[in-house]
Amino acid sequence: MSVTTGISPVTLYVNDAAHEAARAGRAEGEPAGQSADRLFRKAAPSITSLDALLKNYKVLSLVLGAFNLQGSANDTAILRQVLTQNPASSSSLAQRLGNPHYQLFANALSNWHPSPFSTTAGINQLVSAYTTNQFEQSANQQAPGLANALEFTHEASSMKSVAAIQSDANLLAVAVTGLGPPLQNFEELSFDQQTSILQNKLHVADLQKPSYVQHLVETYLVQQPSVDSGEPSAGNTAPLFSGDTDTSGPRCSRATSIPAGPGCWRSSTRAPVPAT
Repeated sequence: MSVTTGISPVTLYVNDAAHEAARAGRAEGEPAGQSADRLFRKAAPSITSLDALLKNYKVLSLVLGAFNLQGSANDTAILRQVLTQNPASSSSLAQRLGNPHYQLFANALSNWHPSPFSTTAGINQLVSAYTTNQFEQSANQQAPGLANALEFTHEASSMKSVAAIQSDANLLAVAVTGLGPPLQNFEELSFDQQTSILQNKLHVADLQKPSYVQHLVETYLVQQPSVDSGEPSAGNTAPLFSGDTDTSGPRCSRATSIPAGPGCWRSSTRAPVPAT
């Protein structure tokens, strides 16, 4: 049940997913949305180049928040690469990172002729994306995991590979828990085992189907109360192995927010940078 309303998380999710655009739109008229709008419009005349954006920490932080990359404001070298390469190219950093948030970020802001801040439509798009993300983050006040569920729902159709899911901790949590095993058990496996499970059990092509996405999300939400209370969730990873129970290899811990060495990902919203 929701910690605030007594309504089941699944019911809240169905409601929020169906009306997200309208509710996020109303959020633009609330203090946070109005503040973002004022800041974007005030800064717009001075944000005429990528350099100007990267040097304006406050505006950059809001822009990154619009694409769920709010933890990357200090990674200006990575951001510069992402925004100076053609995001449609398979060799671009945006694509090699595998994270759909970076791809969307690059699609929106890689063209500076004219500046994305030079038109009302461009500013409105950024403000709308920012308030949508803020709405989703606030959803956790209704029920644990609801923010991840909404994010997964609107990102699902852009996820074309297992790597894209593995690159984002929130998306990975929904996908893994939606398949059945408790997330904390999954993270004890080696990276190769994690990848094998996802490749064998997750139907990436079916992420284009709303019914499959909803099944994963609802399974994830049902398991959240026991996960957040520290109690073990039902189920275990064994059925997913189809007989392979070897757990050798590097482990992945959720205790930190950086990559955990060769062949291992830890829970993070930051993707490791591929070797160039």
